[in-house]
This record gives sequence, C-alpha cells and structure tokens, in this order.
Amino acid sequence: MATNLECPKCGSELDVSGRSPGAIIRCACGNLSAVPKRAHWGSLRGVALSLGLLFLCPCVGVLTAIAIPNYKKFPVRSKQAECKANLRALYKAQRHHHAEHGAFEPRILKAGFVPEHGNRYAYFTGPGPLVTRDTVDEAATPPTVPEDAGGIGVDRSRDERRRAVTLTDLPGWVSRQVGVSGTCPDCDVTLACAGDIDIDATVDVWLISTKPLKDEDGETVPPGTPVNVVNDVDN
Repeated sequence: MATNLECPKCGSELDVSGRSPGAIIRCACGNLSAVPKRAHWGSLRGVALSLGLLFLCPCVGVLTAIAIPNYKKFPVRSKQAECKANLRALYKAQRHHHAEHGAFEPRILKAGFVPEHGNRYAYFTGPGPLVTRDTVDEAATPPTVPEDAGGIGVDRSRDERRRAVTLTDLPGWVSRQVGVSGTCPDCDVTLACAGDIDIDATVDVWLISTKPLKDEDGETVPPGTPVNVVNDVDN
C-alpha cells in the first residue's frame, strides 16, 4: 500500500504513514493536502490536487482581476501610439516652419503635415475647418479644402463607426490652448490630437507645445513632449 502523497504544488513526496484519512499535511512549500480514504489510495494525486487548487484559486482570481483589464487596454494604448508619433511629426514640421519663416503656422496643410490615411485621431493646429476623410473618394483624391483649415479629421472612409471629432469636442480649457500664441517670432504653438478610441462618451486628447504644459495630475511636462490631458483609456 502506498504511504506517500505527492504535493500538487511543488511535487514533493509527503509521508502519510500512520495518519488517518482526512488528516491535513502541510508541505514545506506551504501547501495543504488531505490524506484520502484507504479505498482511494490510487487517486491520491487527484485528491491532493483538488485541495491544492482550493487554496490556490483565490490567488488566481486576484491575478485574473488584474490581468484581464490590462489586456483589454493593450489595443487601446497601441492606438495612442499613433497620436504621439504624429504629434511629434507635426511639432517637428512647425519648428522647421518657424526656422524658415520666423513664425508658426496655424493652417495645418501649410505647415507641411499630412498624416497617413487610416488615422484614428483628428489633428489640430488651431481653429478653422477640417480636412475631412469621411469617404473613400476623399481618401483617394482629397477635395479642395479651405486655405485656413486648422485640422485634419479622423479617417472614417474605411470604418464609418469611427467618431468624427472636431476642436469643439475638446474640453474648453483644452481647445483654448490650441494654436499660435504670442507675437512671432517670440511666439509659441500648441498642437492637439483627439479621438474616440474605445467607443464611449470620452474623447482621448493629447497636446504638444513649444512651452511647458501640465498633465492630468498637474505635473509639468517639458516642451516638445506629448502629454495626455484627457485619458480615454482609464475613463
């Protein structure tokens, strides 16, 4: 008759000699196992495993509660990477324009910035109409746009479920910062991107500026750094 029980957690052999059925044995690893009835010596491992899972399950539940929300946020955070990369490109274009002309450019096309099609975010250099991307025709052959266009809209040509975002959809305290401020050449420019990336009422908003900005927590962010001022991931 077998006198050993295998710990389901670490695999160590537990000596059950002289112990009555139902007695609890603590392994050196901390796991608890029960001595089964004599009629079921052949299923020692299964009984021990069941008891081991009983003590392990609460930990698994905690880990699952942490892992699943983070997993769901991963594709949303990957979309934010588009915004940050394009904001840096737009910022670089504005710095280049200022170096050549001594001023920043509130008209987004004049600034020399056109993001690749498929953009989930709208991009803003100031107030004014948007360059729309609502249909396949517009994506293939952009229509004539006003010279004072202050932004490029979300590309909805391949997915009409994407929410169209304008500067007025941003909180007032954010939209008032967007554009050129001061008198050039000693001026500043603040640029924005915004998109509804997880299909809810909140719009994800990022800024980048030639002057320091404040993030959601009130911390100062240096010039040229994208900062998330309205986080759609955590709302």
